[in-house]
Amino acid sequence: MAYNAKTDWKPNDPFTNDAANKMEQGIADAHAVIDIIQPVVYNHETRIKALESSLANDLRDNLFSFDFSSTVGLKIEAGWLDQAHAQLVIKA
Repeated sequence: MAYNAKTDWKPNDPFTNDAANKMEQGIADAHAVIDIIQPVVYNHETRIKALESSLANDLRDNLFSFDFSSTVGLKIEAGWLDQAHAQLVIKA
């Protein structure tokens, strides 16, 4: 349901419990939407950075992305995982 904000408050308008509850519910609903959208935005940001990096390094045919939120089952042949910066460092 769309939030209908009251934007015409006057100095002597009574501030009721219903008005406060409506404001709080609007804030809660907005945060619920943010919680859904935020991972999508982060995913797109990661993909854009990978594409920019690949293009800058002329790696148009070798694009890949991996989420290192968990390294369970990951076998690193050469290099190391820099957990502080959430990146895989490969030693050539």
